[in-house]
Amino acid sequence: MNTKKVIALLKANLWSLLTLVLSLGIGGGAVVWASGEREKVESTLSERAKVVNQLDGFHRGSLDVSIAGSNIVSGSGVPTSKLIEEVNAQVERSNAYAEAFVADAESFHLRGRKPFNTELFPEPPSSKREVIPETFHGQMASAYAQLESKVAAVKPLGEEELVEKLRARRRMYLGGLDEIPEENLDDYRVAMSEQRVSSLRDRAMEGGVYLDAAALDFAPYEQTKSYALGELYLWQWDYWIREDILQALTANNRPEGVFENPVKHIRRIAPEPIASLEGGSGQPGPGGMGMGGGAPGGSGTAGGPNSLDQQITKDLSYSLTGRQSNGVWDVRPVDILMVVETARLPEVIDELTRKNFFTVLDVSLTPVDSFAALAEGCYYGSAPVSDVALRLETVWFRSLHHDKSKVTSAGSTDGFDAGSGAQVSWWMPADLRKALGIPVADPMGDQGMDGGMTGPGSEGWR
Repeated sequence: MNTKKVIALLKANLWSLLTLVLSLGIGGGAVVWASGEREKVESTLSERAKVVNQLDGFHRGSLDVSIAGSNIVSGSGVPTSKLIEEVNAQVERSNAYAEAFVADAESFHLRGRKPFNTELFPEPPSSKREVIPETFHGQMASAYAQLESKVAAVKPLGEEELVEKLRARRRMYLGGLDEIPEENLDDYRVAMSEQRVSSLRDRAMEGGVYLDAAALDFAPYEQTKSYALGELYLWQWDYWIREDILQALTANNRPEGVFENPVKHIRRIAPEPIASLEGGSGQPGPGGMGMGGGAPGGSGTAGGPNSLDQQITKDLSYSLTGRQSNGVWDVRPVDILMVVETARLPEVIDELTRKNFFTVLDVSLTPVDSFAALAEGCYYGSAPVSDVALRLETVWFRSLHHDKSKVTSAGSTDGFDAGSGAQVSWWMPADLRKALGIPVADPMGDQGMDGGMTGPGSEGWR
């Protein structure tokens, strides 16, 4: 076929040709478009399938919600809005319970205590620095005297008093004679022995428990001595410790008749000193039981930051409870020496641990010869008694040392939350806080009307 004929044929069938070309073009484009749309649909279906599988997994998956170790929601399903509301209500109830628990614990433990002299702590005004420490010592001495009276304490009969009573009985027995007739010597010895026991028994009837001066260990005030503020503050802290212990030990005692009571004689109540306090003379006890001075991670009882934002751990190599000082409390071990009716020791320990947050760490007993005790001026009665050496762990909330009237908090009024946004005003002086490992960010800003312990005379006051 020649070219002219082909052209003529195309011209004659131009419209049909155009229709054919358009049909072929549209068909090919449709195939390409359909292929792209198919990929989009497959991708969308795949994503939706993943979501459906995820939702199905949620539905079949376990759902557990716990508050303070207590499981409040357990099962399978999806956390719906109703379930979330129920959990929030449980959290609110749990928070309310925790706040009430803390309030009860503080009330039981602190008993509304505050410094005996609020002018002295955290630092006395400059105009009274020379007089307030001595005044405070007098207040403490008066408090100890009142405490002795409260627990019906009595001193053992001294040798001089006993000798004077025996001399009076001898004069009465002689009846004007210069010496005892030989035939009356045996009767005389019996009479003097009875007088001795009677004198000792009369003294025992004057109170409920013998109390040695060493049990309180409150030294006289020395005009020439310089006292650090931390040392002065420890006077009252040690008093609070001895107050609770004495009241616990004498809880089952009658006010008259030492020989009828479970606790006969208190020889010593010695809170372990804070060795790292500047100028302190206390030495750490065995097993790293010293207060303060502990290196981070060590076995000392330096407390660290005053904050709840820390994990409270136990170290059983430190003591049987594993407790150490931290941002919430301080641990003050106490050594006690006393004479107790042996069979009644369990009830004494029960009262001791019921009084406050106290735990007995160690106890040792040594039998006491009641007749030998007469030579010490003590009449214990006929029941077997023992010398008891007891190691006591005492725990003290740091909120004890807060001036609650000045605490301001960013979102919490909980006294335990002092390190979580609260601005705490301390009664405890800065030097003692440092010894306990409590951060003192601004010693000039929290020491009262006259600033911090800086400059001449900051080492102490006379």
